[in-house]
Amino acid sequence: MAFTLEVQSDVRPANLPSIWVQALAQHGIAIEFPPNFLSECETGVLIMKVLAAPAALTREDVNEPASAYFEFWTDEDGFGFSTASGRSTVDFAVQCLCAATLADHLDAVYIDPQMGKSARGADALSLAMEEIKYFISTPDEEVYRKFVDWNTL
Repeated sequence: MAFTLEVQSDVRPANLPSIWVQALAQHGIAIEFPPNFLSECETGVLIMKVLAAPAALTREDVNEPASAYFEFWTDEDGFGFSTASGRSTVDFAVQCLCAATLADHLDAVYIDPQMGKSARGADALSLAMEEIKYFISTPDEEVYRKFVDWNTL
């Protein structure tokens, strides 16, 4: 089952990777985006290299390069973020935090249609953390996959 998040905003920042790298670092996630990532992309699977992530967000400390991915798109309402079933805890944490930090940066609305909840701006981070804590409490979820290259999920 897919897990989808939305960020409603008319603003389209041109520097998404730098926004996310700095914001995720504040939560203990060291991340790299693909060299050819263009923030004005309309849709696609975004593969990221996670260099480190804390157990508080992923259930186990990640200390080797791991891959994280989610589908990312922009439309007339804003931004979309989706992961498929079989997602790792790293995928889920990165998805939630990328959406929430974007909502915070833009003072936009973060929407979780699965839970029927939303939050604006900085409050999006609290909602994302609530979702992450619930997801990592499920012991049968894979924590991460080793990073191979920018084209391999």
